[in-house]
Amino acid sequence: MTKARKSLSSLFLNRPSGAELAHMKKLEALHKAGQGRPFFVDDDNLRMMYLNPKCMQSAMKLDAPDELVCAYSRAVMGFLLFHPRPAHILLIGLGGGSLVKYCLRHLPDCRITVLEINADVIAMREQFALPPDSERLRVIHCDAIRHLQEERYQADVLLLDAYDEQGLVAELNTAEFYATCHNNLTSGGVMVANVWGKPSALAVMLSRLRRQYTGQVCWARSVDSYNLIVYALKTGLPTPLEQLLHKTASQLAPSYPELDLHTLQDSLLSLPVHQQFATPDDELQAIRHSLAGIMVADSRVPQTYADWKKLVQKNI
Repeated sequence: MTKARKSLSSLFLNRPSGAELAHMKKLEALHKAGQGRPFFVDDDNLRMMYLNPKCMQSAMKLDAPDELVCAYSRAVMGFLLFHPRPAHILLIGLGGGSLVKYCLRHLPDCRITVLEINADVIAMREQFALPPDSERLRVIHCDAIRHLQEERYQADVLLLDAYDEQGLVAELNTAEFYATCHNNLTSGGVMVANVWGKPSALAVMLSRLRRQYTGQVCWARSVDSYNLIVYALKTGLPTPLEQLLHKTASQLAPSYPELDLHTLQDSLLSLPVHQQFATPDDELQAIRHSLAGIMVADSRVPQTYADWKKLVQKNI
């Protein structure tokens, strides 16, 4: 996949306003000054990390750095519906550390290991209020593919949130890497992938995950972007799953009101775990049909930076 994602940051359509053009010019200048390295920019109470002028990687509130600004990151935390008390989270892709900071605050008994390939991203951890390494947090500068060939983890949750300047990292969304992730989970573990792309490409990803996780895969679209959040369970949960998730959401909701777990639980889609398909193409067609209802033009998704900022300020 060669196109940059259009979820958080490719928010620039035809005929941008004067304010939009000024913002884009500022980003171009910062990118040039940094000689192409990732950079950050402040706007009122927001600090944003950019990999390039059209690819926003993270956003943070300066006065509340451990809050989750973007809806897709709140949806990623939906893993709590499947594993409410993880002891170890393995995160592939650091960014501005939004998920790390949130988990450090809200899951005090959990250890977090982060694999990040970009040293320039790690170098900005202080600017994004990410605490130093400790008994609970370890950030490792490495290529996740090579690292996981040499190291073995037993994580309860594995979060795959890896993007580069071109968008989604294709090498981290292959059948082989999904198998690697599967092998680094505990028996009751859950993998969460934040992905973006054309429905046809997403259907292939979901099909690969269904094969690796024996069909125990469900998905939902972020409400403020076209990111698809995918949950893959290493061990199936008892049925009926919908009733179990509703009960879990009710139990967790008072502790995590900002995650809106009931709405997320109601939006989860999947194919029946034991459904048999005559051919792989039949399965892909069923997945595409599921995606067709959610990967559509949505007026709630901001189309400019100004619209995105207004939405963020409203929600936080």
